[in-house]
Amino acid sequence: MLVALANYGPGHWDGGGPGAWIIFPIVFWALVLSAVGFAFWRRTPRRSARYAAERILAERYARGEISEQELTERRSALRRKA
Repeated sequence: MLVALANYGPGHWDGGGPGAWIIFPIVFWALVLSAVGFAFWRRTPRRSARYAAERILAERYARGEISEQELTERRSALRRKA
């Protein structure tokens, strides 16, 4: 029994290769690239323009220039176009 255990060093479980550890670098880089892509996507001109328009609508609503119904109608119209 001791001889059989001596054949296996630390970190050696089944001798089947890297196993699941090969997936972790792939998942890591997929997450990094997805985060970078998402950051660029959020900065696109169309998205930035919509965000600015929604902010202006919210400010006009806060000042009392437009009603809540008009705010929701215009906001939904902006979101349909995007």
